[in-house]
Amino acid sequence: MFTTISWVNYIVVVTLLLASWYLFIAFRFYFEEIKDIVTGKRKFPFRSLEKTRLQNTSFESSSIAPPEIPSFQSEFAISDDTFEEVENLVERLKNVVTDATKRKLVKQEFIDYLRLVLTEYPNVKNSPFSSSVSELIVSECDKLESVTLTQVEAEELWN
Repeated sequence: MFTTISWVNYIVVVTLLLASWYLFIAFRFYFEEIKDIVTGKRKFPFRSLEKTRLQNTSFESSSIAPPEIPSFQSEFAISDDTFEEVENLVERLKNVVTDATKRKLVKQEFIDYLRLVLTEYPNVKNSPFSSSVSELIVSECDKLESVTLTQVEAEELWN
């Protein structure tokens, strides 16, 4: 009964079925991402894979040094990461302000809440974006009726 089907034919059919299934799933759930990659609107995130690979590599021997990243790449990668952290912090601060208005926090509780959020972003503290974030805190606090902060108070939140 199964003597007419060879193992080679069986493997080819199973491989084609698996490939068609994964293509179906890819197009069904990731069509927009695939379209963006094909049209050039999005690129493959090779940079994050490279960082992960470099972080996972351990160098036991002292004679072997980690690979050097050219300075122009490392500066852009650092500023890219810092900029992403700033964007996350801005969103988080806006959520904190809306949450504070809903919960009607007093000024000291609000300041402690802000200080707690800012400690989660130590890279932003040492970046040139910290003054802009402080200005954002002051402007968002102006929207509140119960709590107002000055620029000096906002700068002190980082400490």
